[in-house]
Amino acid sequence: MALKRNKNTIKRTARVYLNDLNVGKFLIVREFLAQCHDVMQYFVDLFWQRKDFSGKLADLPTVHKARERFGITTRLGQALAKQASECVCSQRKKNKKRKPQLRWHTVTLFYHFVTISPFKKKGFDWCVKLIGSGAPKLVIPLKSTSVINQRLAQGWQLSKTIRMGLKKGRLWIDFIFEKVRPPLKTSGQVVGMDSNYKNGVVFSDSQVVGQSIYQRINEFQKRQKHTHAEIKSRLGQALKKVDWSSIKVLSIEDLKKVKHGKRGTFSRVFNRRLSHWLYRTLVQWLERKCEEEGIQLVVKDPFKTSQFCSSCNRWDRRNRKGDSFKCVYCGYLAHADHNAAHNLELLGVAGVYGLRSYLNSKSQSFE
Repeated sequence: MALKRNKNTIKRTARVYLNDLNVGKFLIVREFLAQCHDVMQYFVDLFWQRKDFSGKLADLPTVHKARERFGITTRLGQALAKQASECVCSQRKKNKKRKPQLRWHTVTLFYHFVTISPFKKKGFDWCVKLIGSGAPKLVIPLKSTSVINQRLAQGWQLSKTIRMGLKKGRLWIDFIFEKVRPPLKTSGQVVGMDSNYKNGVVFSDSQVVGQSIYQRINEFQKRQKHTHAEIKSRLGQALKKVDWSSIKVLSIEDLKKVKHGKRGTFSRVFNRRLSHWLYRTLVQWLERKCEEEGIQLVVKDPFKTSQFCSSCNRWDRRNRKGDSFKCVYCGYLAHADHNAAHNLELLGVAGVYGLRSYLNSKSQSFE
């Protein structure tokens, strides 16, 4: 469930799988998560029936109904009701008319139910204690991960809240880290970024990453598993090579609906390869990174950015042939993605959404 966000605080998570948990503790935790799942679904059904989409704390009579039905404590009932209320509120904000169904056994445990401390003995690094108030009294030793160590080294503060869940028979705990949001940069460059699954991620300041991803996509076999997970990992590794220090504003394309209406246009083989273009994953990664670096992320209209000349500011569909760009007016020659990145930078500097608005401000239009 989503945690309440503070506008001045950034939150990140680091997941640890409980592979070393003994059978007895595993069964206790699994039973507890199953109970929490049933209680939260009960509250979801109740709030949806009442048309209560406020996301606020439930009143005591409502909590007592669940307490009597499931045999839980009032404190646990209040916590689960709050999470269920937020789930219903989120569903309503997305304009979805169907009642949410909780697929996974996941629960957020606050400091009333859990404590986190370094493990004093050898073999483990962290000790998560479930201290009651409705949760089972249990000690869960954990080994640290590289992500946790990296977060702590970078100055992130470990929250007193955790997420615990069960997915495909595996128990896990999400550690939650918090950090004060840095102010937006006041100095630096406005940089445009163009991306596609064939040529990787291209920035207008000449940085290019992820070119090898396309070759790897072509090597995948038809029934090979975990290909999207591999591409997601490769994309994350590629973006870590980008130098963000001189960037003040990052201007990217709005490709949210780029695949809409394209069904039946391409072959099945090409569609399978195109599905590995994880644009939404890329945008989510950029949103988090820009938030951490104090970079303003702006989204622009991709209309004609690959056919518009960033040198003479004139458009012609003949300018682009494949990956090559050559302006028929001024002769400007460049890679098509580099030219598109420069056009996105142009829109970022001008502070307009698309090339139509940019040309209107200059009393020009597409011929």
